[in-house]
Amino acid sequence: MTNNLYLRLLFGISCVTCASLATAQSSLLKPSATLSVPNSNQTVGQVIQADYIVAIVNSEPVTNNEIRSRLIRYERRLAEQNKGMPSRDVLLKEILEDVIKEKLQLQLAKEAGIKIDVRILDAAVQNYAEKNNIPIEELRKLVSSDGVGYAQIRLDIEKQLTIQKLREREISTRVNIPENEIDAFLKLTPGILSDAPPEIDIAQILIVIPEDANPAQVQKIKERAERLLAKAKSGEDFFKLAQENSEGTDAKNGGQMGMRPIDRYPTLFAEAVVNLKDGDISDIVKSGAGFHILKVLTRQSAGNAGLIVTQTRARHILIRPSSQLNESAVIAKLAELKKRIESKNADFATLAKQNSQDGSANDGGQLGWSFPLQYAPEFENAMNRLAPGVISEPTVTRFGVHLILVEERREAKIGLSELREQARNVLREKKLDENVNNWLNEMRKNAYVEFRETPSK
Repeated sequence: MTNNLYLRLLFGISCVTCASLATAQSSLLKPSATLSVPNSNQTVGQVIQADYIVAIVNSEPVTNNEIRSRLIRYERRLAEQNKGMPSRDVLLKEILEDVIKEKLQLQLAKEAGIKIDVRILDAAVQNYAEKNNIPIEELRKLVSSDGVGYAQIRLDIEKQLTIQKLREREISTRVNIPENEIDAFLKLTPGILSDAPPEIDIAQILIVIPEDANPAQVQKIKERAERLLAKAKSGEDFFKLAQENSEGTDAKNGGQMGMRPIDRYPTLFAEAVVNLKDGDISDIVKSGAGFHILKVLTRQSAGNAGLIVTQTRARHILIRPSSQLNESAVIAKLAELKKRIESKNADFATLAKQNSQDGSANDGGQLGWSFPLQYAPEFENAMNRLAPGVISEPTVTRFGVHLILVEERREAKIGLSELREQARNVLREKKLDENVNNWLNEMRKNAYVEFRETPSK
C-alpha cells in the first residue's frame, strides 16, 4: 500500500517488511520492488550539488539535494533494470510530490507520538539484509556510489515503518466490511459454497432490562420492544431501527452479528430462528440481558463439516505501469518474456528475479499454495483457467500487469468461516488501498505547501 516512490523503487520496502506491525495480514498480491544492494567499491560524496530550498511543507523545507539524490538513485535503478528513461522534468515532478506526501505523513506521525520500537526496526533491517543476501555485519560497513550507507538505509526503513503504523491508525478505523458485501463477493465465485456447513447471519434489536428494574419497569420495557417489533414486521428498515433503538454493542452496524455456525449463537437465538427464512423476523426473545428482536439476514444450507476447495501453486512476474512505461508497453514487454520462456531461451524463475516488481521476485516469483479468493479477482480468474505448466497472457489487475505460471494443483479442506474471513480480508485490503489514496489526497489538499524554486536537473 505504499505510495513512496523512493522506497518502492530503491529499497522495495512494503507491507511485507512491516508484517510484524499488522494484526491480520491477508495474502493478497502486494506492490513491491527488487531491493537495491549498496556498492562498497565507491565512496561517499561523488555527486555534490549546491543546495537550496525548493519547497516548504507546512514549516519543513524540502531541499534541492534531497530531491536530486533520489533522482540519481531512481535513474540508476531504471538503468540497472534496462527500462526506458523518462524526462527529468517528469521524474522531478513525481519525486517532489512523493517527498511532500512523505513529509506530511511523518509530520502527522510525530504529532501523534508514533515511534518504532528498536526491536521492530532491528528486525526490519535484518530482513532487508537477508533479502539482499548481505550479512548484517557487512551491511553496516557498506556505502553505495551515491553515499547511501547503513545509517540512511536504517533511517529510510524507520520512516516507512512509521508511515505504515500511521496508516493503520488513521485508515483501518474507516474500513468496515458488512456481511452482505462478503455474501455478494462469494457469489462471484460460482459453486464455491456448495457443501457449505450450516451458518446463519442474524441482526438484533436489544432493549436492555436494568438489573434493578421492578416488574412495572420491565413491563414498560417489554411494551417498547413490542412497538419496535410491530414496526419491523410492518416493513420498516430493520438496520435503521437497530441503529436508532438497539442498546447492543452491535447497534452501529444495524444489529448485525455476523455469519457464523448456528451453534455459535446463544441457544435462545438458535431456537427462535431455526424455522425462519431469510428476511423473517422472530417474536420477542427474553434473555438475562433484556428483550431481543431477531432478523435472519441470510443462511447457508447444511452440508459437510468443511468445504473441499482446489489449491493452486503458482509463480508470477509483476510489472507496474509508470510514467516511463505505460500499460501497453508493459503488456508488450511481458508478452516478449513469455515468448522467451516458451522458446526455452529463459526460465520463468530467472526472469521473475530480473524483472518482477513484487516481493516474490527473490524467490523467482513463487507464490506458494493459495486458497480461493486469496488474490485479486482478475489474477485469480486468469490463474484458474490455466492448466499446470501453462503461462498466461499478460493479465492486468489493480496492482499492475502479471505473467502467471501454474505449477500444480491439489484438493484441500477449508471451513466456510475461514473462507468468509479470506473474503473479508480481500475486501478490506481493497478498501484500505482506496482509502489510503483518498486520505493522502485530502491531507495534501489541506496542507500548506509553498513551491520556491525548481529542483536542478
